[in-house]
Amino acid sequence: MSGAEEELHRGLTRWHALAVVVGGVLGTGIYIRPASIAQLVGSPSSIMAVWIGTGLLSLAGALTYAELAARIPRSGGEYAFLRVTLGELPAFLFGWMRLTVGVGTVAGLAVAVTVFLSDLVPLAPAWFQFASPWNPDRILIDFGPRQLIAVLIIAGLAILNTQGVGKAGQFQSGITTIKALGLLGLISAIVILGRAPATPAAIPQSATPFQIGPSAFSAAVLAAVVAYNGWTNVAMVGGEVQDPGRNLPWALMVGMLIVIGLYAAVNLAYLHVLPMQDILGANSTAHPTAPSVASLAAVAALGQRAGFMLPLLFMLSALGTLHCNMLAVPRVFFSMARDGLLPKSLARVSPTARTPAVAISVLAGVGAILAVLGSYDRLTNMAAFGAVLFYALNAMGLLWRQYRDRGGNGANVPRRRTWIALVFLAGMFWLLVTLVIRGSIEIVAALALMALGLPVFAIMRHRRAMLRR
Repeated sequence: MSGAEEELHRGLTRWHALAVVVGGVLGTGIYIRPASIAQLVGSPSSIMAVWIGTGLLSLAGALTYAELAARIPRSGGEYAFLRVTLGELPAFLFGWMRLTVGVGTVAGLAVAVTVFLSDLVPLAPAWFQFASPWNPDRILIDFGPRQLIAVLIIAGLAILNTQGVGKAGQFQSGITTIKALGLLGLISAIVILGRAPATPAAIPQSATPFQIGPSAFSAAVLAAVVAYNGWTNVAMVGGEVQDPGRNLPWALMVGMLIVIGLYAAVNLAYLHVLPMQDILGANSTAHPTAPSVASLAAVAALGQRAGFMLPLLFMLSALGTLHCNMLAVPRVFFSMARDGLLPKSLARVSPTARTPAVAISVLAGVGAILAVLGSYDRLTNMAAFGAVLFYALNAMGLLWRQYRDRGGNGANVPRRRTWIALVFLAGMFWLLVTLVIRGSIEIVAALALMALGLPVFAIMRHRRAMLRR
């Protein structure tokens, strides 16, 4: 083990690692995304096929990453995996993606917390508004209580994470437990107290899992991938997990099985209590002002008294996922700085808490700026595309490493592991091709930003070479 890894404290137990997996996934997507998926596929059987199929694809990804984590149990996660398997350039581009479009996830989650908080406590309107000089009726930036609270939430979580990874792990375990219990409580209340609709919507015979068009089905899978996203965060803290060779694979596999079970159960609960027309008309891009599927289901089962509980549950879910990102992502910048691919200051470790305090502060600072700018939807869509791209590259890296092991030193790699990685790679490649063909502005912008990493990589390598002379 390198000296760089020894300076970080292995204070995360297997239960902390499990909390990072589950807590990184259980955000707000499961409460909102079912509507857009229903609009794309159109029937209960197809909805369940999307959620379970995407869950199994994510499980294949978790098993692929478990193999990588067992081989390369270092801080930085995907950055470390790619650097060992495919080389510095893919690894740097992953870190560059996390530093640019990926930070939008942190900002978006902080904004989401304030949105749900405003459902519980009325917040005053913006103090200042900055209008477009060429279109005064268009407000570019608001600054008021919502933005201030979002910035303070990010700052507070950053301070918590600089105090020690053990404290951060305990906080993540606690809030993940509350989130999971809250979701289980919601499922139980809907199933036990809710009644099936008296006149369910007629389902077109053409809307079956085997008859959905590939474009619509892949768009639905991408929406579900966003809801499942976040399980890779545990790999980023591999250098701080106790016995990572065992605990990282265990946390990934057990965590994803828990999430798949919860997601399948909650979708069955929605379908149990709501007619299809209500699900199709719930909050989504097509119906931006409508209540969420979860709100409709909870009110149908519990009445209006659910109006207080749901925003609180949503807020805790967003807060837990935000903290998971604050805990994991700075380790990527830390590892890149150690390798001379980012400024050396990002590799500084707090002498007392033994945390990458500067890297945490940088993530918090960029996230706070984006939270004030409020570019939630576009940045989160770009981050989702970036995640899928590097899922595919990591699967390729594992397969290449297994091929080299077989040819180089005669290692006997089980075929099962190879097929799992191939299935995951095929699924991610299918999503990437479909998304590029659709050609949305978010995909073009994400590719452009990642391409900007190429000259930055060349500059950082040149600077590193000059410093070593």
